[in-house]
Amino acid sequence: MESASRRRARTPGEALASRSLRGPDEVQFAFHPTLTRRLSPASGRRGQRFIEAPGDNRKVYGFGLVDWRDGWFDGRIATGRTADVFCDQVRAAVARSKARGRVTMIIADNLKTHTAQGSLLVRSMLTELTDQLSLVYTPAYDPDANRIEWLWRISRRIVTHNHHRRDFEALLADARTHFETLSQSPDDLLRHIGSPFAPDRRPTHPQALPHDRLASMLSVL
Repeated sequence: MESASRRRARTPGEALASRSLRGPDEVQFAFHPTLTRRLSPASGRRGQRFIEAPGDNRKVYGFGLVDWRDGWFDGRIATGRTADVFCDQVRAAVARSKARGRVTMIIADNLKTHTAQGSLLVRSMLTELTDQLSLVYTPAYDPDANRIEWLWRISRRIVTHNHHRRDFEALLADARTHFETLSQSPDDLLRHIGSPFAPDRRPTHPQALPHDRLASMLSVL
């Protein structure tokens, strides 16, 4: 039998082949509308349309986790960016991967509620799931390293940009409906995040990874 020290190092693609790669992150949905350029000939100065502010900036946070390979999406709404919701979401991903005979790889940013140093819940979870979970952290200030950030551009445009909701519960319902739509549209979701496994850009060799950042992170495994 070949010794462990002489085994060939796995390529990033081979490391991914036995893992389910997931990217979790959070997005803020605030009642105060976010403004974007929107021109109208009937509007005021310089053609910028006026958006009425509700005078109430209640907010919630959307927790999203997407499977880079098949577009599975887990979306949750919470009042804060807390470790308990993050851990519940990761556990759901681990259970799904385990049922498929895979190890879960989570790519996350360094928010304290995502790290063992910043959260006892995360530390306990990593100890419990040590054989089923790999947690990889992205470089600071690098949204392209976790492609779910690209998905939030769509979410903000649909839910909060220039919205006219007068009731916070209506905006909250919009966020929930949006997450439900994402969970039912895996192919579109894969295209939004630029996954190489999207149906219209699936590589000839599925283990080939065209994104340098992702390959670099996987090379440590």
